[in-house]
Amino acid sequence: MRSLAVTALVMLTSGVSVASPDDCRDGIVAAGARYAQATVKAVAACVRRHVGDCASEPRTVAKRVRAVTRLRAAIAARCCGADRACGTGDDDPLASVGFGAFCPNLDRGDCNMPIANAGDAATCLACIADAAAFDVAGLVGVPAPADAGAARCAASVAKESARFAVTASKALARCWDARAAGRHMNACPTPGDGLAGPAIAAAATRATAAMCKACGGADRACGGGDDVAPAAIGFPAACPSVSVPEGAACAGDATTLTGLVACVGCVTNHASRCADAAAAPGFVSYPSECADPPGTCSAGVECVSAADCPAGYACLDNGSHTTRYCVGPSCVDDAGCDGGAVCRQYCTFAGCAPRRCVCPGFACGQDEVCIDDGGLACRQLCTQDSDCPPPLGVCVNSTFDAGLCISSTPCQ
Repeated sequence: MRSLAVTALVMLTSGVSVASPDDCRDGIVAAGARYAQATVKAVAACVRRHVGDCASEPRTVAKRVRAVTRLRAAIAARCCGADRACGTGDDDPLASVGFGAFCPNLDRGDCNMPIANAGDAATCLACIADAAAFDVAGLVGVPAPADAGAARCAASVAKESARFAVTASKALARCWDARAAGRHMNACPTPGDGLAGPAIAAAATRATAAMCKACGGADRACGGGDDVAPAAIGFPAACPSVSVPEGAACAGDATTLTGLVACVGCVTNHASRCADAAAAPGFVSYPSECADPPGTCSAGVECVSAADCPAGYACLDNGSHTTRYCVGPSCVDDAGCDGGAVCRQYCTFAGCAPRRCVCPGFACGQDEVCIDDGGLACRQLCTQDSDCPPPLGVCVNSTFDAGLCISSTPCQ
């Protein structure tokens, strides 16, 4: 999984806010859909150029930066008050539009960052949409096939999966817009507004026909002896084990063109529906099919993604880039934590925050950070030697804003 980090944004500073929770909710749905569409098109175009790493390819990055800037600005304008600055006192409360304390993640990805304001919600939606776009695009191998027929097939798979994803996103956005306007009170896409479901089905049919035409050999049909072999375009032998929300499971054999086409349609539908649901928590709960079942607290075991953590916990980096563990909700004492977690002050290299539930094996005391630098240990944050307790009293790396006392105690 890959996500885009954007560190600067020119915010709009004029105008009078007329935002309300409903306006914020609807703005997030619309902005999230536009970002998802722009991202899937940018990544698919990169894949069609057979670029080795589309996450860092300059043209693709530039398109995604422009898209995320628009996403943040649109959400700030609708959710962040008259100053259009997220995180200040006039923001609309995110709970009123359905957002929880953490990003809901996608499959076994790492979109699980904390959400404290609408700016964080924008980061979350960008992460999930990025993951969805790369999941779909990643079904096609990167090296350009030497055979002209296989190259034509690979280009078609990338193009048609992106077209299907964009069509589905637009249909879902229109469906939620109709609900916001009071034209129906249904879940989208079905029964929805009566239009989204058929539009998505028709888009799937068009994508299937186009891929069969491009990959089906002389008869331009799936299932013949002259079909392009999925392996020739770098397609996996087995479809990913994901499911469409309230729909089909995608896992299955993908060694034939028929299997490839079915897999592309299923995975694209899964990714599109999940990216849409992440932006519409005010209308629909995030589907269980979009995130792997939660993990459990394993004492002293670091996490790789949010899927390794209990429900309501995030897999967070303490700032060292070497230690990641499960961090849960705010707490007062151990009784406020479930799953065997303990309540401790949450410290990273950026400083210490209020007490949070953490899985055992990573808890430390006041102003201490649990770090794995050859073995898990609690080390006190410091800026000079005098911050460190005797008898050692030595602060390492104090000039690099990452000072730690040389003495240590076991993480609890």
